[in-house]
Amino acid sequence: MRSAAIILVGFLLLALESPLLYDAGMAQYVPDLVLVMTVYLGLTSSFGRGLGIALALGLLKDGFASGTPIGMYAEIGAIAFIVSYRLSRRLVLRGPVGAMLVSLVFSLGASVVELILSLVFVRSFGQGSSGPGLILGSMVPQALVTAPFGVVVFWLLDRLDALTTRKSDSVFL
Repeated sequence: MRSAAIILVGFLLLALESPLLYDAGMAQYVPDLVLVMTVYLGLTSSFGRGLGIALALGLLKDGFASGTPIGMYAEIGAIAFIVSYRLSRRLVLRGPVGAMLVSLVFSLGASVVELILSLVFVRSFGQGSSGPGLILGSMVPQALVTAPFGVVVFWLLDRLDALTTRKSDSVFL
C-alpha cells in the first residue's frame, strides 16, 4: 500500500507541477520533486522495494518530460536512490535544514549525472539551444529552488508513511 501511495503522490505532484510552471515560462527552474522523493525513499525504504519505486517515479517523470530520451530520469533516480540508500546507514537526517541540504546536494549531483548521460546518449546534444551550457547554467538555480521543496516533500512523505505503516520513528521532526 505504501508503494502505491508514494507512486500516486509522485504522479499528482508531477501533474500539478508540469503545466503550471511550464505555462509560467519557468521550465528551466522547476523543482525536482521526484528526485526529493527518491532521496526520501533511499533514506527510509528497503533496497529492492525502494529501487522499484524510484524506477517507477523516474519513468513517470520521463513521461512528463519532453525532449529527453526515455529512461534518463529513471536512471538518474536509480543512481540517486542507491547513493542515498548507502548514505542512510551513515547519515542521520533530522529537521528541515538537513532536508534542505540533502535536497540541494542531490539536485546538484543529479544535474551532473544528467549532463554526463546527455553527452553520452543524446546524439543532438550540444547542437542548437540545447547543450552543456543549458544544464550548467540552470544547475545552481534549480538546486536552490529544489532545496526548500525538500522540506515540504519530506514532511508529506513522512505523514504518508505514518498513515500507511506502523512505524513510530520519523525522518522528519
